[in-house]
Amino acid sequence: MKESFFHHFYYRCWQFYKAVLPDFASEDWEKEKKRADSRLLPLLDKLGKAEKAHVLRILAYISEDTGLSSEEKELLSGFALVHDIGKAITKPSLAFKVAKVLFKLNGNAHCITGARAVWKLTRNKSLAVRVLRHHEKPGRDKLVSLFQLYDDKS
Repeated sequence: MKESFFHHFYYRCWQFYKAVLPDFASEDWEKEKKRADSRLLPLLDKLGKAEKAHVLRILAYISEDTGLSSEEKELLSGFALVHDIGKAITKPSLAFKVAKVLFKLNGNAHCITGARAVWKLTRNKSLAVRVLRHHEKPGRDKLVSLFQLYDDKS
C-alpha cells in the first residue's frame, strides 16, 4: 500500500521538528552509551543532540517491545547505539537534511563512513556491515530488517 501524500508530508515535518528541537536527556544518553564498545565512545560523544535523541527513541521502542527476547533486545540495542555513528564524522548540516527530504538526495555517506570507522576501531565485521547496510531495503540481515522498523518510526 502506497503512503498518502498527507502522511508523508506530516512525517517529514515531524522529522524536521525533531532535528531542530530534539527532546534529548543527557543522563539517559550517558547511561545507554555504556552498552557500546569503549573504542567507539569518542565518536558517539561527537554525535549531535538530534542524532543522540534519535538513538534514545529507538532504544525506547526496542525496550518496550514485548515480542522480543532479551537476546534480541541486547543485539538490537547495541546496534542502535552505533548505526548512525558515521554522522559524527560527516556532520550533516540542517540544510542538507532539509534538501535530502525535499529533493530525495542520497544520504548514505554516513553509512559508509560509519562502517569504515567501526571496522577500523573494532574489527567487528558483522557490526560494520550492519552499519553500512542499515538503510538498505529489504535488508538481507534479519537483525537489520527488524532494526529498520524501529529506525523508521524514530
